[in-house]
Amino acid sequence: MKKFAGVIGAAVVLAVLSGCSAYDRAESYVTKPVVQDVKKGMTRQQVRDIAGPASTEITMVHARGTCQTYVLGERDGKLQTYFVSYSDTGRVMNYGFQSCKEYDTDPQVSQ
Repeated sequence: MKKFAGVIGAAVVLAVLSGCSAYDRAESYVTKPVVQDVKKGMTRQQVRDIAGPASTEITMVHARGTCQTYVLGERDGKLQTYFVSYSDTGRVMNYGFQSCKEYDTDPQVSQ
């Protein structure tokens, strides 16, 4: 029984530590201007003034409007991206920690 409790304790410690590293990764990017200062309703020019030019821009297939992807940095050999999507009128509709390609997915297809 003590051996089982030790295994459970070790698993809990590992789970807590892995959660901390995920938090550290997100925390390191929240101070980037595109993450911290871009808000819904802003114009494309306002975003550019804050964040600079995007890495890529696409016209979305499954969602309305266009989308710009910003590369925030690299972690563990993988690019860390942030998207900003725009309505047909050029206003920010949504944003988040993924690329435009990942954001613009078919809602009918199971992930």
